[in-house]
Amino acid sequence: MAFRPDQPFDLPPLPPKSEIKNEFFVADLLKARTELGELNGYSHSLPNPLLLLSPTVLRESVASSNIENINTTIEQALQMQLFPETERRQPDKEVLRYHDAVMWGFKSLKNLPVSTRLILGIHKQLLPENSPGYRKTQNRIANSATGETFYTPPPAQTIPGHMTNWEKYVNQENEALDPIIQTAIAHYQFEAIHPFADGNGRVGRILMVLGLVSRGLLNLPILYISGYINKHRSDYYRLIREVTVKDRWREFIAYLLKGVVLQAKETKQTLLEISRLLDESKTRVRDKHKKIYSADLVQAFFAYPIITPVSLGRELGVNYRTASRYLTELAKGKVLDERFVGKYHLFINTPLLHLLKR
Repeated sequence: MAFRPDQPFDLPPLPPKSEIKNEFFVADLLKARTELGELNGYSHSLPNPLLLLSPTVLRESVASSNIENINTTIEQALQMQLFPETERRQPDKEVLRYHDAVMWGFKSLKNLPVSTRLILGIHKQLLPENSPGYRKTQNRIANSATGETFYTPPPAQTIPGHMTNWEKYVNQENEALDPIIQTAIAHYQFEAIHPFADGNGRVGRILMVLGLVSRGLLNLPILYISGYINKHRSDYYRLIREVTVKDRWREFIAYLLKGVVLQAKETKQTLLEISRLLDESKTRVRDKHKKIYSADLVQAFFAYPIITPVSLGRELGVNYRTASRYLTELAKGKVLDERFVGKYHLFINTPLLHLLKR
């Protein structure tokens, strides 16, 4: 039966019926494997790779949320991260929940496979007020301005079967097909199933990165894939539709392979520049602020590019007064900038912020 956007899609199970082989993507696969390998090698060489994980994931959170028209900036989100949730704007709440969902999923991979339990846990982190599980009713994807239906996902009663098939596919070793290609195929299928009432796009992008982690292709969930999709959003939606309507898998897989290559390269460069900046900051604080210098102090304002005396005190295990004295001295020495936002006294690692915003 021909595809009709206003009718529930009869989604074929995985694997795809179309012929998909590694040989179709040799050049792109080689580049993707090389770039991911170099990114992993570089992240391993950092003295404390987890130090840079949180701000890097937050950058991905902002980009992924922006795809869903949840608009904020990394600077705003970093600032709001310091405030109680009741004081945060809704877009910042959603971005910070995305960050928490990535981190929760990454930690959970130690004990869970990529599975329904992991997926539901990620969704609960992302949308805590709206996480009853997989949807029980029909939904659709429509133009918000005109109301025109672009796509109607499979009926709700078919979701358990589709998700069982999806889980089996992503956890099954396939020596004939590269896991990066399998990850691209699984990403399309998840978005086509559209198993939740809300949050499908964001959960799907998190699962794409965590899928690469679970397969050993990434050490940390630091691939900035949403930045690529954001830049090429119209191509992303067009190619997904062409898989649905015309069964054109090759173009969609090639698109995501290119994204992995470009974003792995960009992430590696960003980490390199952050690492250099960290070394420069350590030298500067050690030379000009000897009395307060410690590696932990410098690392704290890299883990939290916008920081308060309270959060620094918590990180270093010192009292508020001591933390405030450290930050005030660093601000006087032009290592950090300072800003007052209402009752909050913020200290900002401006060079790092510029790198993350770039």
